[in-house]
Amino acid sequence: MKQQLDGLVSELVKDSVSSQVNGAVLKALKQVDFQRLVSRAVKDHLKKSLNDLTFPTGSISADAINFDDYPTTYKNFTSTGIDDRSNSVQLSILDNNVVVEKNLVAKNITLQENIDVAGRVKAKNISITESALFHQGALVLGKFSTQGENEFKGPTKFLNSVDVTFNDGQIPHGAINWSGFKIPQAQVQSGKIENFNSTGIQDSAEKTELNVSKNLVSVNNKLTSESLDTLSLTVSGQSNLKDIDSEIINAQTITIGQAMVGKDLHVGGNVTVQNDLDVKGKITLPDNVKNDLVLYMNEKIKLDNIIPEGGSLTIGKRVVLEEQSLGSTVIDSNLRKVGTLRELVVAGETSLASSVYFSTLGRVGVNTDEPTMPLDVWDDGVQVTIGKNKAKTGWVGTGRDHALELGVNREPKITITPSATIIKNPVLNDRTYTQGPDIPGINGAPGDIHWNTSPKLGKPVGWVCLGNTRWAKFGEIE
Repeated sequence: MKQQLDGLVSELVKDSVSSQVNGAVLKALKQVDFQRLVSRAVKDHLKKSLNDLTFPTGSISADAINFDDYPTTYKNFTSTGIDDRSNSVQLSILDNNVVVEKNLVAKNITLQENIDVAGRVKAKNISITESALFHQGALVLGKFSTQGENEFKGPTKFLNSVDVTFNDGQIPHGAINWSGFKIPQAQVQSGKIENFNSTGIQDSAEKTELNVSKNLVSVNNKLTSESLDTLSLTVSGQSNLKDIDSEIINAQTITIGQAMVGKDLHVGGNVTVQNDLDVKGKITLPDNVKNDLVLYMNEKIKLDNIIPEGGSLTIGKRVVLEEQSLGSTVIDSNLRKVGTLRELVVAGETSLASSVYFSTLGRVGVNTDEPTMPLDVWDDGVQVTIGKNKAKTGWVGTGRDHALELGVNREPKITITPSATIIKNPVLNDRTYTQGPDIPGINGAPGDIHWNTSPKLGKPVGWVCLGNTRWAKFGEIE
């Protein structure tokens, strides 16, 4: 309609005024409010052509307007706030969305609620007053400033240096990854730490209870422990032990309520037993303790008053000790030392010094508890036995594949091996048999034989003594 009015005015001006007046008329026409004139003309037209229809005040039904000649596309559309110079659709206005096909360029963007960006947001400066939700990532090339609180719910990575200022106490220690963190010892200042607690230490003392110095740890008052594992325990004063298992205990005074000693108990001071003393095993006392015990018993108990001279000691109406003998009812004993025994009768097996064994089968084993003959001697893996070989035949030999030597003055005279019997200088019926490479030059008895140990052709097999130093050869070797 604007183009039609421009054409109408132009024709009127051409017909009525000259070209000089045309500019003044156009200037005057620009000051005319054509929008108000057109609006009034449309209203008057509608009142005349649609006088039989009624419409609500300020509205016209779209069905009452013919849009057949209305253009569907405007090119190079320009209005007060819109300048359309696109060649294709760039802005789509839908019921719930306004879609920008490519890039949106704006000096400032102000949103009432949220901003949802599916792709990338690139801006020189972004000012977020309330909240922003980035589904993928946000790349800030310049400065990123926020005035309110920053909340990072997911992992946050800073690829370059970050200069952050925190208020005192703002970051909780539980939110910091301390793995690999080490404090140099030089930065740890010495001083008193009150109410110190760690995984294995809880300090609730009001004064010093534990002193640690070089080669010494001192407990000022009382030490309480569920168990104590130590190579050596030295107690200078009094010790009250309820249950202790140790190899060596050195103490001046020990008060024991209940104790089990697995190995040795060495007491340098006093042993005080307030109640009964129940000894289920054996007690071995050194000689000095025995002497002190005898003196103590003599002071406390006068045996001469209890057992008169020539009397006896009875247990359960049975004599267990007489003046010079044990009672006949004493059948078990653990004697460590006795005097000279005149008689000793053993009915069962007997072991002496863990070396000599007497079995009930009448066999004696030396260094063995399984003798195979009446006498079986083992010495460093060599077995020598004496016994019966068969009926009416005795045996002296070995029970293994061992050689056997018989000799005098530690010199073997007869050596018996599994394959040979060697007799050195034998004597048969007063005749001696010797050997050597030459004729002997010693006295001999007639008939003594000296065998040649270097036989050669033309040499004799040996020599026979004719008396004194006379020897004759025999058996020439041809």
